[in-house]
Amino acid sequence: MSFWKTLAKIGNAVIEEGRKQQSKQMRNGSRNASTGRTEVPTIGGRTLREWEREWQYAGCLDSIDLSPYSSYVGLYKAELDGKVMYVGRAIEYSNGGIRKRLSDYTRESDSARKHTSGRLMHAHAADLEIYVLLVGMDEEAAEATRKLERYFIGKYSPEWNKVFR
Repeated sequence: MSFWKTLAKIGNAVIEEGRKQQSKQMRNGSRNASTGRTEVPTIGGRTLREWEREWQYAGCLDSIDLSPYSSYVGLYKAELDGKVMYVGRAIEYSNGGIRKRLSDYTRESDSARKHTSGRLMHAHAADLEIYVLLVGMDEEAAEATRKLERYFIGKYSPEWNKVFR
């Protein structure tokens, strides 16, 4: 093997090890060099563990009073028989927020049911227990919601979210 190929191989190994370390730090937090303390990653000023504790039970999809959620952006998760089937986001803070997004699944028009997951949500509306995670009422909250959605889909691995993969 030539000197340059060997050097390239070593360089690639170093880069890959750096990626692995960065990934591990994101999962476990990273150590601050000046304080020696572990820094836990945050989204919207809260740790993922803190966000996890903020889920609120809203009711069955077909009978929820959605009026309190009109201005909020955030996440919703649908559970069927205790199992998380779907995690979705509502990021339109100036257009009805979570209220509008969840009502899309139960109204007469089928505009929200073009995808398999929407059809499944509609078909099981009477049996789905909905939990909401209220993130805020502005663009910053919408951005945090996007990040949280990726995290919670990864955590729960909901069956109906896999339709899009």
